[in-house]
Amino acid sequence: MTERAQAGRRTTIYRLTGVENFEQAIRSKYRLDERFDLVTVNVGARSGLLVTGSMFKEKAEWCEAVSVLTETDIAVNSVTPVGILIVRPSSESSKATGDADVAYALTYGMGFQLLDQGRLDNLFGQKIAIRTAEPNKLRSLTVTTMDERSRTSRATIAQGDGLLGFGLGDVGEAVSRVVAIANLPSLSRSDGKPFQIRGADALNVPLGRTPAEVISDLDALETLLAKKPPEALKLLEQLTAVKNPDVKDRLDVVLAKALNEAVADGSPGAIGLSWPHERVDENGTPDAWLPVALWPGRRRKEVKPGQPEWSEILEALEQWPPGDRLARLDRSAIQLFRDAGGESAISSAIPLRRWIAYQAEMDGHTFALYDGAWFQIHHDYAKNIKRRTAAIFARKVEDLDFIPWLEKDDEDKYNKKLAKALGGVCLDKKLITTELHRRGIEACDVYLPDGTLIHVKEVGRSTAASHLIAQALVSADALCKDEKARDKVRARITEAAGDPVGIGLKPKRVILAMHRRNGRPFTADDLFTFTMVNLVRHVEALEGRSVPVRIVSIDGEAHQ
Repeated sequence: MTERAQAGRRTTIYRLTGVENFEQAIRSKYRLDERFDLVTVNVGARSGLLVTGSMFKEKAEWCEAVSVLTETDIAVNSVTPVGILIVRPSSESSKATGDADVAYALTYGMGFQLLDQGRLDNLFGQKIAIRTAEPNKLRSLTVTTMDERSRTSRATIAQGDGLLGFGLGDVGEAVSRVVAIANLPSLSRSDGKPFQIRGADALNVPLGRTPAEVISDLDALETLLAKKPPEALKLLEQLTAVKNPDVKDRLDVVLAKALNEAVADGSPGAIGLSWPHERVDENGTPDAWLPVALWPGRRRKEVKPGQPEWSEILEALEQWPPGDRLARLDRSAIQLFRDAGGESAISSAIPLRRWIAYQAEMDGHTFALYDGAWFQIHHDYAKNIKRRTAAIFARKVEDLDFIPWLEKDDEDKYNKKLAKALGGVCLDKKLITTELHRRGIEACDVYLPDGTLIHVKEVGRSTAASHLIAQALVSADALCKDEKARDKVRARITEAAGDPVGIGLKPKRVILAMHRRNGRPFTADDLFTFTMVNLVRHVEALEGRSVPVRIVSIDGEAHQ
């Protein structure tokens, strides 16, 4: 037998939970669709469900464009095959994970589009990859930064490397896709040799070619999930799915409040718009998107170019009653397309909830809404963030005396008084523009002659502090990197009758000064974990450039 014949067949596998009967794994709109056959089958000694069929179009989406260019009537049909085989792991192997009604879906062609997205175990492939990867042979990581920008990025090293080689930190970074060289000797056709594994919500590995081998392989994967991640890679697994329905309901109440606050404020606040890369990247790059039941009264087939933005989501939320906004996250969806005309889908209709990123604290624990599901952050992550945030607040400013914030003061009045008291100049609302910031940024509220930038904010909630932190980073980052930005700031300082010499090649330091009206000093405990993550990341970024950061809580009138 040749080596090729001995190797297993690469298969994309999804793990589903809460599947009491196999048909529940298929989206309801496809169960009675005459294009697809649902047949009960046996895979060795186990029963399963086989779904086969095709998606047919009489004319491929590109035909019209070519017809116009060539003045020729072209009509080429398009047939996309679909195949899904659903089977359960053994009860013994799934008992250790504690998940109820587990099923595995082996998908072929565009079969993934038919699966019920709400039943997917979204971290399945990632967990298997973490437990089997060789720690120094990671090839690609997709990382979502759990801060106010909710950035998702992918880094690839063809020859492989460890976590340090990918620059992965331990603050607010959740890994959702792992490509690595892995060892899975328990798979029937692995031959005991390492091979490349790709894991995200799905897993792509070589499975056996006989019924007995496939069943054995699925049981082996289920058993692997119950194991702890290796020490060298446990940083990659910071999130644990919340399974208690009561806890999930309480977290949804918190999210509903945040949605209403976002609409009332006209800004996302602690909510971010995430990007479900792992539901897209294996199938192509999107060039258009379709809002499904997002805006009332609009035609369903109103395809929009590019990619969705938070402003568009906010516009939709504004049109729904406050008590209905949370439900809209599940009833509305976004579907992605490869082409601008919206003819070639590269994803199913992804519920809006899966596009929302949010972090909250409850019962002393940190929770994150990620890919539509609630997760609790573990591995002492929350404790570590709080410790590092408290350490930042503990650093004192010994050489400056901040005047009290009087009841009659607003930010504008206080900034002018502070600048005079400290011998600096007020740059509040005096924007500068750069190549990266064409709409303008504020260098600081108060500038001191030694190069100190002071950012001042009256904070009633954590999101206001988050805004202050972000403003400080943007300003300092621009001044560290952009000579033109420094020149413009110097000009602003000169216009305000100040001395710009101290700005140098970078600020001397950055001070975040916060005040709250209730008279109680602003402390690390007043920040949501979401904002703590933001603060720690920004301080590390600035101090990595030798720009120290300090935090001051401004006393009020009642303290005098």
